[in-house]
Amino acid sequence: MQPTAFFAASDIVVVDSNPEMADYTNPRGLIYGVSSYVVAEDARGNRCRLYVATGRYDEDVLPAADRLAQALNARLACGKLPVAFDRWEDARPAYGSDAYIEYGQYDDIELERREAEDEMFA
Repeated sequence: MQPTAFFAASDIVVVDSNPEMADYTNPRGLIYGVSSYVVAEDARGNRCRLYVATGRYDEDVLPAADRLAQALNARLACGKLPVAFDRWEDARPAYGSDAYIEYGQYDDIELERREAEDEMFA
């Protein structure tokens, strides 16, 4: 993959659980946080990402990923890829891109099926 740009992104993740906090809307007492990543995207919309940091929901972990993305964009402008770029984790393709149309939409259909299945057990 030859990236054309790097940018920061985040996901909501489970960082802890406390059964005493369980209720109807959160039966397992899960505590959520935010993980930040640097995402690389190529011209076709393929993406891969590098984990940067995780914090509780009230912590702002995105600025660290944003600074790294800016540094990697500067490095890319000089024609250099990040160190160990081949070890980055594959990510879902950009919505509506050529890669998404070719194979990404099937991943979304499968994800929707798994989420519907999970809702039956929640």
